[in-house]
Amino acid sequence: MVAEWNRRAPSLDVEPLQVIGRLLRWAEHGQRAIKDALRPLGLSYGDFDVLNTMRRRGDPAGVNPRELARSSLVTSGAMTARLDRLAEAGLVVRATDPADRRAVLVRLTERGEQLATEALAAVLAADEELLAPLDHAQREQLAALLKTALSPHETD
Repeated sequence: MVAEWNRRAPSLDVEPLQVIGRLLRWAEHGQRAIKDALRPLGLSYGDFDVLNTMRRRGDPAGVNPRELARSSLVTSGAMTARLDRLAEAGLVVRATDPADRRAVLVRLTERGEQLATEALAAVLAADEELLAPLDHAQREQLAALLKTALSPHETD
């Protein structure tokens, strides 16, 4: 593509296409690999994200759904739909927050904890396969470069 553009329009700077085009293609491969890894477990990426956010936080009392929505960058309505699906599947339970009876806390069930563990292993294996062509030093370099490139566009 770059060679064709260089022949067709030599004054056009198409260097960004070499990076962004490859990143987009790599992201597509990564998304497909993760989706394929989660399919046998009956989980979407959104479900995986919720389960493993709760698992990573490790709060035995549970997590406020608004906090989960914020950390997942989804609306509260989308989080409610995810939590409804996960509760129906027996992976999470909702309980009244003892500190605020108007609020709800969500926590993993034993089955949810187990599935979250399996799902993380499956996603890490898919990630490892995608990164297989790179050695440790190259992975660290790539991670650092991506962090630098993303930092002006990220908000907390």
